[in-house]
Amino acid sequence: MQLPMLPIRFLHRAQSLYPQKTAVVCGGYDESYDEFEGRVNQLSWALVHAGVTQGDRVAYLALNCHRMIEGYYGIPQIGAVLLCLNVRLHADEIAFILNDAAPKVLIVSTVLLPVWQSVADRCPSIQEVWLMEDSVEGVSYPTYDSKLLEEPAVPPDVPAIDENDVAELFYTSGTTGAPKGVMMTYRNLYAHAMSILATLQLTDDVVQIVGTVPLFHVNAWGSPHYLVAIGATQVVVPRFDPELFGQAVERYRSTHALLVPTMLTALLNSPAMARYDFSSLEQIILGGAATAYPLIEEGRQRLGCECIVGYGLTETCPIVSVAYVKQPLKSLPREDQDRLQALTGLPAVGIEVEILDNAGHALPHDGQHSGELAVRSDSVMKGYWNRPEETAKVFLNGWFVTGDIAVIDAEGYINIVDRKKDVIISGGENISSLHVEEILYAHPDVLEVAVVGIPDPKWGEIPHAVVVPKEGKSLTPESLEAFCRTRLGGFEVPRSWEVAPSLPKTGTGKIMKHVLREKFWANHDSRVV
Repeated sequence: MQLPMLPIRFLHRAQSLYPQKTAVVCGGYDESYDEFEGRVNQLSWALVHAGVTQGDRVAYLALNCHRMIEGYYGIPQIGAVLLCLNVRLHADEIAFILNDAAPKVLIVSTVLLPVWQSVADRCPSIQEVWLMEDSVEGVSYPTYDSKLLEEPAVPPDVPAIDENDVAELFYTSGTTGAPKGVMMTYRNLYAHAMSILATLQLTDDVVQIVGTVPLFHVNAWGSPHYLVAIGATQVVVPRFDPELFGQAVERYRSTHALLVPTMLTALLNSPAMARYDFSSLEQIILGGAATAYPLIEEGRQRLGCECIVGYGLTETCPIVSVAYVKQPLKSLPREDQDRLQALTGLPAVGIEVEILDNAGHALPHDGQHSGELAVRSDSVMKGYWNRPEETAKVFLNGWFVTGDIAVIDAEGYINIVDRKKDVIISGGENISSLHVEEILYAHPDVLEVAVVGIPDPKWGEIPHAVVVPKEGKSLTPESLEAFCRTRLGGFEVPRSWEVAPSLPKTGTGKIMKHVLREKFWANHDSRVV
């Protein structure tokens, strides 16, 4: 017998086995798995009655909320495609994505309504807009809950869905300026959930905080699938804040969480450490930026839980590896185990990895030879939305090439040692250096520009811009920053500036970014996870 690998099967299992168990907690609201499945069905019906058909996109421009988790099931259940937008992007970038993906329905948080209104006249594909939370005076859009209340809680008429159809679409900034839509199939999502469950050995007593990392983010979007699959409880927080995090852990006796290293650092240095009971925590997974092993050790000692690193990419749906300690190595001294947990880690169950030289040949796993990390698994994306040429560039002989330079040791541990792509990872957010450069090149007084990532104790990396003015023109960091803030998301604006007479170049005129980086990274751990 062969059944299609559809994530909705996870919800059917959870509702059958745990009907009265709390599925989701969000602020003062909670719902059982019975209620959760009913609302998912109502969402599906509401979308059908809005004219959404198989293959249509439905977008969220929203903050973390239980309604977004409902979308992870209610949208793909009818064969439509879920699109969660990065709310931190500039309005122009959001408009670009909306036009590229062409969703039919947009669900928008009330506080983000001005962002949508600023681009609405540029996004003709959107036929209906729903407000995620409360209605707004003078605005005629219906609310999400009012749309659901009109519908039955029974399962909708579900079309025949192929597991290789696209279920979710998430945009990433890569080595080119324009964001690319990563197509995740039903099979990708199902396989990723099973991989994580097997690797982390999660069970139905898990109470995981979700939303510390935004649900549109690479570090977070896999969790609604694997947590529902085991009947776990998801505790949604609107954003990361040490106080909110501490309150959620203490009140709901949370056992698991996903954080980026800057969040853990903020927590450990916050008064919240003394105010709340963190004794229920069993595991924190860190990802999105380099993690030094002293932070792992401090987190483990002060929070009394396991702190380990995970690595992944948007294109891998997302987790590739987890830095747990293999059973044969648990006899090592604690300090050595902490060092292992700060590496990029071991490939998750079902994930195959390799390191390749420039000719695409596999290199020895000796911890010394470095090459481009390549991944092969059922959870690797189908490709980039409407970009077949870009898709072809990242697949080589059946492998997805990550653009990250790594070594693999004899025990199978991966460690990222450099990045081939010019992507800056700042506080867990991916920033395309070429996109920032493109914006700066639009400045009338800029002749040349290069943007690189430089180390920062708080954010891991920050964008540093080296700008060459046109002859006879004068540029200041303050004027350049002001120019960028009207065209980029706040997190994309360079935090460090240098106005220079020229940029280092090769004989063919290519800017040598590595030369610009060297003075900042020469004595710094440049590993990125």
